Amino acid sequence: MRGKILGGGSGSPPEELEGLLAERRRELEAQAAALEDAIAALERRESLLRDSRASLERLLRLGTSDLDSRESELAELIRELTAREERLHEAEKELTQRRSELGAVELKRASVEQREHALAEREVALEERERGREADPEGERLPTDSAAATLETTVELAFVPGARYRLVEMGSTALLPGSTFAFEDDEYLVTRVGPSPLPGDSRRCAYLVRGPRGRSSGGSS
Repeated sequence: MRGKILGGGSGSPPEELEGLLAERRRELEAQAAALEDAIAALERRESLLRDSRASLERLLRLGTSDLDSRESELAELIRELTAREERLHEAEKELTQRRSELGAVELKRASVEQREHALAEREVALEERERGREADPEGERLPTDSAAATLETTVELAFVPGARYRLVEMGSTALLPGSTFAFEDDEYLVTRVGPSPLPGDSRRCAYLVRGPRGRSSGGSS
């Protein structure tokens, strides 16, 4: 084919060869220019890749730092919540203990109130008995039981009539219900012997009314 190109042209062979070389040179220059453009494009892409990689590394570092910070904040929040739960648990225990103590105090107060109420009722009953005896001092009756009527009992208190009834302490004295008893220059009749009217007092008490001599002296005065 080369022989055909050389033989078929109108010019001399050197001129045709020079033209082929020039054409070949232009093709090589075009290829070299294209290669340089490709190399430049690759360099630009490599530069962009390096920049992208650097940006990605910076983002990764920032993300790691932010993640560490978030983890630290989360750990601190967990510690704070744990401490608050412990304080709340202690407060609940203290509240339960105080409720128990308050319940015990309420029970004690209710018991004291019941005892005070019972004592008040006994005091009222005692006052009513005193008023009844003052209103009708002769209303006392001797025991009907023959054994009780003949049995002497040691007493240490006397319920003595007068302007108002008095509860008088006296030495241990054996008295018989229905018998007469001299006390403070007056004569009294022992109507009965019974328990002390004082709450919690185990002593025996003689309940007296004025005897005949006491009534006559009282009437003359």
